[in-house]
Amino acid sequence: MGVTIAAVITRTDSFGHVRRNALLLGLTLLLGLGALAACGGDDGEPGGAALPAAQSGAAGSGPTPAATSTPDPAADDSPAAASATVEAYFREINDASRDGRAAVAERTALAGCQPCAVDVDTTRALAQRGLHADTTVYQVTDLSAQPRVGLVTTATFTLRTNAVGLLDLADRHVADAAGVPTRYGTAHLTLTALGWRIAALRYASAPA
Repeated sequence: MGVTIAAVITRTDSFGHVRRNALLLGLTLLLGLGALAACGGDDGEPGGAALPAAQSGAAGSGPTPAATSTPDPAADDSPAAASATVEAYFREINDASRDGRAAVAERTALAGCQPCAVDVDTTRALAQRGLHADTTVYQVTDLSAQPRVGLVTTATFTLRTNAVGLLDLADRHVADAAGVPTRYGTAHLTLTALGWRIAALRYASAPA
């Protein structure tokens, strides 16, 4: 990924520089959330992330032993539960972006999900700058999961990244970030002792 979060959140005492940095943060938001550009991979190909998941803390401090052990027989392994996990993941990123806080993804994603790490790092960077989105960033539609094969399954969906305004702590408009063209996503999920968790996200410019 060519532009990292760290490169655009440098400290400045100039208001003009703050506005430029906020704009860059907005662009990073749209690149980072869901890794729609270089970080997430296009046309089904995996891509690199700005930070390794182990450093970013995308899933908190990483999966607990219980999360990686044999699935609980009582855990819901249905396609509907897998779809609900994907939906909950994007809802948390949306809520965190609007609330101006770092997203918490361990309830829906494994620590090894690199695009998830980028999403969480982006919400954290916005929060550290005292910024939040004025509307929902992600819009997920056509979400559907397959029956599990062993301990894994896939879910496909259509993802739209909306144009958003970035507001400061006083809800004053600081910058705008343009939307991203509709992408078609595939979530790879693993069944853990705690239920389904996203292991990887892939994006393409056309349906598979």
